[in-house]
Amino acid sequence: MKKIGIISGMGTKAGLEFLNKFISRISADNDQDFPEFIFHNNSSIPDRTKSILNIGPSPIDELRRSLSLISDYRVDYIVSTCITSYHFLNQIEDSYSGNLINPFELIIEQLKNNFPKVQKIGLLATTGTLKSKMFERVFEDLPFEIITLDGYYQEEKFMKSVYMNGGFKSSHTTAEAHELFSDAVDKLIDLGADLIIGACTETQFGMANKKINIPYIDVVDLLVGEVIDLIYNTVENER
Repeated sequence: MKKIGIISGMGTKAGLEFLNKFISRISADNDQDFPEFIFHNNSSIPDRTKSILNIGPSPIDELRRSLSLISDYRVDYIVSTCITSYHFLNQIEDSYSGNLINPFELIIEQLKNNFPKVQKIGLLATTGTLKSKMFERVFEDLPFEIITLDGYYQEEKFMKSVYMNGGFKSSHTTAEAHELFSDAVDKLIDLGADLIIGACTETQFGMANKKINIPYIDVVDLLVGEVIDLIYNTVENER
């Protein structure tokens, strides 16, 4: 069975929720049915958005440390539970030996297979992810229009819901964070989004209490599904 390395700590709660979803979707009846994985909750990794905006230190050294620890276990696949971190992980491919799971490829596959008629995609992502233009590059040759929040809604609604005291990165989330998040989602719908992508791992917490009448793609769910497919499809193929 293939081994998985998971980089967490960005934030910790989102990483643990990834792990919970991962475990809950596995069909296992005894200890040996579960896959072997290494979970590094590296809460020392500096904030990715602050680094991209040039107002904070680079996370690369700490990401390298996580990758080094994980690589010591000779994992087959590596996944990060922070989408913004992929901006940096793609710059340090020499730091790991396993295959890095690409969330952007999973999003494109999901859109092409299940939502081919969607035209306007509302993007919930950190300011760092938006500034890095990772999504613009991925969608450059695809027939989708990306809709993002204006500065006020991005910072005072979405980012605040994630980063405020009592936000989705906190150990305990307040009702205010959910209200701010809801306003951000409603704004994307008002702007004409046919579908929303949760491209920040904290969006899973906001969407847990949010009802919308358009499709929603959660990148965490895609990553969890891909990890399980890689483990168990490989097992089936090796039999």
